Amino acid sequence: MPKRIPAPVKPEVLVWARTSARLSLAQAARKIKLAEEQLEAWENGKVNPTIPQLRKLGEAYKRPIAVFFLSEPPKDFSPQKEFRRLPGKAPGFESPELVQAIRKAYYQRAAALELSEILSASPPSIEESVHPTLDQEQAGQYIRESLGVSWEDQASWSRPHAALAAWRTAIESKGILVFQTGDAPLGEMRGTCIPDQPFPIILVNSKDAPHGRVFTLIHEYVHVLLHAAGHKTSRMEGVQFPEDQSLEIAANAFAAAALLPRDPFLEVAENYPAAVHGDDSALRLLSQRVKVSPETVLRRLVTLRKSQQSTYRQKRESWGNEVWYVQASKGGPGPIPQHVKVLARDGRGFARMVFDAYDRRLISTSAASDYLGTKPNHFSNIRQELSMTSGDKRG
Repeated sequence: MPKRIPAPVKPEVLVWARTSARLSLAQAARKIKLAEEQLEAWENGKVNPTIPQLRKLGEAYKRPIAVFFLSEPPKDFSPQKEFRRLPGKAPGFESPELVQAIRKAYYQRAAALELSEILSASPPSIEESVHPTLDQEQAGQYIRESLGVSWEDQASWSRPHAALAAWRTAIESKGILVFQTGDAPLGEMRGTCIPDQPFPIILVNSKDAPHGRVFTLIHEYVHVLLHAAGHKTSRMEGVQFPEDQSLEIAANAFAAAALLPRDPFLEVAENYPAAVHGDDSALRLLSQRVKVSPETVLRRLVTLRKSQQSTYRQKRESWGNEVWYVQASKGGPGPIPQHVKVLARDGRGFARMVFDAYDRRLISTSAASDYLGTKPNHFSNIRQELSMTSGDKRG
């Protein structure tokens, strides 16, 4: 029988993982079908669990196994309040699925920090920032230039997923970790961010349609830049509806101006005159041309005084919460391969850090597998995908 090798984990991390899952020693032991004395011995540091035993702990505590290899317990968190929500969805409630998605994002940020330390690499610093009172056209130009994406680039993208991949790549190049989750309800969260440096996080709901996720990406990037300038959402503001939050209003306006700069957008919009009156067909065609959602197109037309606010309100009411999200639920031509899922979920920047540490033999195969949440037999396909451009991938 092969010898089982103890895993080098810190006892205080084991205690943190159990207590943060709100489990007593006895409850945890019952969940993993282990003697309470054995679990206590692990937490006292008298003996170490094996990798298979850690996997059982991860299942019981709802944690990825790699969290147990952190050098110290990560700081606990309070769920973010700056959620992009569907229209009319009241703030103030976070489902277990949403809390779990945010918890995983915090873990991945802690993992990125640890990988950076292992690699002896200084985490990137974001130098850009924006003030909420900045003119929105100036802010939009500044944001687009900071990401290095031209209007010609945007016009050349072949389909919605290509737009999503390109904007995501631009944001990740700034040292921001972009993750996607399909667990949280779309009505509760379209996106949120953890704006603290280093390695700010943008978390996007993969249930949203690609064009919806594009706006969320830029919207949350604006929050990162607002935070960098010292503007943070207060606790009182965080429990208000998004339309009543000053920083949400600024983030919406700046993101729309970045995605649809005035002059080139209006030049294209002239070819779809019915769009200003809320014609669905014209809005969809214009949306496909400029690679953003119909909602964003109409909102921008109102801002530029080409359409009426009443038209926008009527369309929002008639659209409800479904129309422009349908693409995400239909799926593609077949099952999405595992290596594509991993990169869509965790991003190319995070995956490259893992492989960099793995290739330099600073982490084991098992650790790399746990960081990426997939088996080693998928590594070669992930590597191949990483070597390709991100211009036209599903995600």
